[in-house]
Amino acid sequence: MTRYLVVLFVMVLTAVVLATFSFEDELPPLPDDPQNRGTFYYSDTTGVGSLDPGRTSASIDFRVLKCLYQTLMVYAQGGETLEPGVAESYELSEDGKTYTFQLREDAKWSNGEPVTASDFFFAWRRAMLSETGSDYASLFYLIKGGQAFSYWRAGLLDYSSLELVIEDQEERTAFKAKYPELQAQSNLSADEKWDLTVKHFDQTVGVKVLGEWTLEVTITNPASYFIELCAFPSFSPLPQRVIEQNMLAMLDDGTVRMDPKYWDDPERLVTNGPYMLERNENKRRLVMDQNPHYWDRDRMGNLRIVNVVVPDESLAFALFEDGQLDWIASISSSELRAKIYSIDYYEITKSNPSSDDGTGVINSIDHYPYIHPSPRAGVYYYQFNCRPTLSNGLDNPMADVRVRQALGMCIDRKKIVESVTRNYEPLAYTFVPVGSIPTYNAPVEAGLRFNPAKARELLAEAGYKDGEGFPAITLLINASGTGGGGHEDIALVIKKVWEEELGLPDVGIEAPEFQVYIEQSKRGDFAIRRAGWYGDYRDPTTWLDMLRSKDSNNDAGYNNPEYDGLLKRAAVEADPERRMQILREAETLLLTEAPVVPIYYYKEAMVFDETQIDLRPNAWNNLRLDLVRKKRVD
Repeated sequence: MTRYLVVLFVMVLTAVVLATFSFEDELPPLPDDPQNRGTFYYSDTTGVGSLDPGRTSASIDFRVLKCLYQTLMVYAQGGETLEPGVAESYELSEDGKTYTFQLREDAKWSNGEPVTASDFFFAWRRAMLSETGSDYASLFYLIKGGQAFSYWRAGLLDYSSLELVIEDQEERTAFKAKYPELQAQSNLSADEKWDLTVKHFDQTVGVKVLGEWTLEVTITNPASYFIELCAFPSFSPLPQRVIEQNMLAMLDDGTVRMDPKYWDDPERLVTNGPYMLERNENKRRLVMDQNPHYWDRDRMGNLRIVNVVVPDESLAFALFEDGQLDWIASISSSELRAKIYSIDYYEITKSNPSSDDGTGVINSIDHYPYIHPSPRAGVYYYQFNCRPTLSNGLDNPMADVRVRQALGMCIDRKKIVESVTRNYEPLAYTFVPVGSIPTYNAPVEAGLRFNPAKARELLAEAGYKDGEGFPAITLLINASGTGGGGHEDIALVIKKVWEEELGLPDVGIEAPEFQVYIEQSKRGDFAIRRAGWYGDYRDPTTWLDMLRSKDSNNDAGYNNPEYDGLLKRAAVEADPERRMQILREAETLLLTEAPVVPIYYYKEAMVFDETQIDLRPNAWNNLRLDLVRKKRVD
């Protein structure tokens, strides 16, 4: 089908400019293939940050990791059901706590070696090591002994760190009493510490290798979503022999470190998924070729995937129109979206997008046929730094819940989705997107509403009447990357309301590139930042756990023992209905304390021709790029 533009927009891009983009230069030719499979091209606005499945938490990275690695389970095309991955089958014990996975014997690494149960054991142990710094370490705490092992390892490396790792004094005292020899063991040599760590993991953590292709996993309490975690990139296997060859020398304190260059080096990186890394040209192009040893390679729809970095979305759109891209992962520019599909082509249903329940939708009447608005199980929000002091050493006004509430009450969601994003996303009053978990009733009534008058009262109570005495603050956003470059427009609208309604001094906006933004966020080097979070598995904890006081994703530094306690209660609650009620109580508290202020639920605008590629977008973004069929073009 000939592609066409529904609306004209100002864009000076000549054929000469388009011709400068050669995505296949210097790449080896595709191998002969009886199915005549070819190359699938897609674009992102920024390159991947990390290909280490044990460390990253970025959705852009996960998209690539799902191609390079295969977990025990995988999502079927369409993203709604699970199907076997490396695990050919599994059995669950009667008490719902022990999973026994039988791995397929034909699963191979890209170097031809077999994928074994030991590779999963090794990778999961690495993710639980305190020094790995895994963003998703807490997911492994569902495994019996996982959290205690991470605490123990941190104490072994530096006994004094337990004061920070285990903040609750009663819990810390009990932990030290359980391991009275730990302080003395922290003085052992590096090699002795590692030998002790291996032994301790074997004895205390519920991950066991029962045979070359049999893995047993015991979790602390029955959790139906654990099997979904077994399809999550953080639970990918790693080739133990190869990884150990690429370890940096063990440091004197006993920490184990990887050579960070390993993950970007196609000559060294060994993967077990449908693809292996052919090229990783930072900020330009990432190329993945079919893993010749992949057990299900005949089912694949293409032999090569090329991820092209195109920071300018208008240029990406022109490349799509020119036939050089098959898929644009997301159009986040409100201006470009407005040009691609004007609101004149849409009809707002009776369920208004600005309604309090956030269920508004837009029905397409006549629009550009290759734009596909897709609701997502994700939330766009602002996050406040809750620490007593900021990174510059000054007192932090956002440590006061009244200040956070006041600023949150001066965020006009309706104006943002109608006039800024112009995508009419559902308004978000809860952190867990409404309707994303059928058995969970999100506490919509607890969310902060737009109420400048009440906000002024709260700010005055906090000692900043009419903004007097309030220090200069800066909003941290990312100029590119996840969510694209539209964050500044949203920040400008919010900044204006804060200044006009609350009398705050000039609010600055800092917009580094994506990786710098991520690094600053992890360090807590911000006062307020924009953020977004997509659900990783179908349970409220995929959102709520990240605000646990010691969670590795808790960039806000939010610390509330009552909130932590509710999450702990939910973790051991056997009754599903009661568990969801406890989590609802936790989210109600979270929304009241406002370390985060939800703004809208994501609705991404993908661009692709559904008559040419079977992408099947879904709310949980469980895409199977390996199954996208592309014919070879000579």
